[in-house]
Amino acid sequence: MTRQRGRTSRQADIAKEAGVSQSTVSMVLNGTAENGRISAETRKRVLSTARRLQYVPASAQRAPAVRAQALLLGVHTFEPIFPTSTGDYYFEFMRGIEDQAAAESCNLMLFTAARNDSGVRRIYEDGVNGLAQAAGSLLLGHHADRDDLERLAAEEYPFVYIGHREVADGIAYVGGDYRTATGRIVDELVGMGHRSFAYLGETSRHEPQVDRWEGFATALGRFGLAVPEPTYVDPEGLTAQWLDDAVAAGATALLVESVSLLRVLAAMASIRGLEIPRDLSIVVLVDIPVGEVGTRQWASLRVPRHEMGRRAVRLLTGLLTDPAGDHERQVLLPCTYSLEGTARSL
Repeated sequence: MTRQRGRTSRQADIAKEAGVSQSTVSMVLNGTAENGRISAETRKRVLSTARRLQYVPASAQRAPAVRAQALLLGVHTFEPIFPTSTGDYYFEFMRGIEDQAAAESCNLMLFTAARNDSGVRRIYEDGVNGLAQAAGSLLLGHHADRDDLERLAAEEYPFVYIGHREVADGIAYVGGDYRTATGRIVDELVGMGHRSFAYLGETSRHEPQVDRWEGFATALGRFGLAVPEPTYVDPEGLTAQWLDDAVAAGATALLVESVSLLRVLAAMASIRGLEIPRDLSIVVLVDIPVGEVGTRQWASLRVPRHEMGRRAVRLLTGLLTDPAGDHERQVLLPCTYSLEGTARSL
């Protein structure tokens, strides 16, 4: 195929050359081909054609001067997280981003758009992509706006979300493998003699919360143990009666999804005269520094936040410098955990 001089290749050119539909090309280049059941042979043919035609996404074509210098990467947070301290949950993410950006000689630009009525920082304002000044961006935050993510993907703007989010047509993300880690926590608790469990979760059910619950329920199922009805509640809605009922039902191990829920639970346990872990083992399914809730060390799942930040930068720079490359676009990094402090054998 010969291209008109001075015109860059388009996805339509790749589709015609490879003998496939343009939607197939889009799915392959966006990393969602497996979701569409596109064969490995077709994916290989599309990627080979894209390289041969020197295809560059429209978003990358808009900033050719950036590529001749150090890449300028944007960092957008869906909720305010700056300034941050070493004890803040987002600190290790940001340290990982900065460390890897420096290693790859990239510059960082922080985007802090105004919040909407629901408190979420939106990317688009009056239909304009606020991240367009950067060659590509890293997005993070608990309350990601899915409409913004879908629109960025549809416009082929290069970005990587830090966290697990499944969005229509697929997006690039680096998250933690909470499902596997939670399952292993349950495995170990069962090995310690626990047979009756309770589960306390957040009302906001995004993929990370769902992954934790599914890891918990699946592990109990493997042992043939009863899977308790989960309780999803905001901290202000958690009552001492819930704790009384869990203990009365025979629960000896309780898994909690958030530090805010743990604070309320720990206060209620103290009022009830329950000694942890003698009377009840508690594991929190997120990082919690010593002294965050009381002075003790809590058994907890540990999120690889620093490595997630670094891996996200590596993935984004790869997407920018080699758009048609065979990148692993959806990454879940292994999590660790420790049951020291608030979990004991029966």
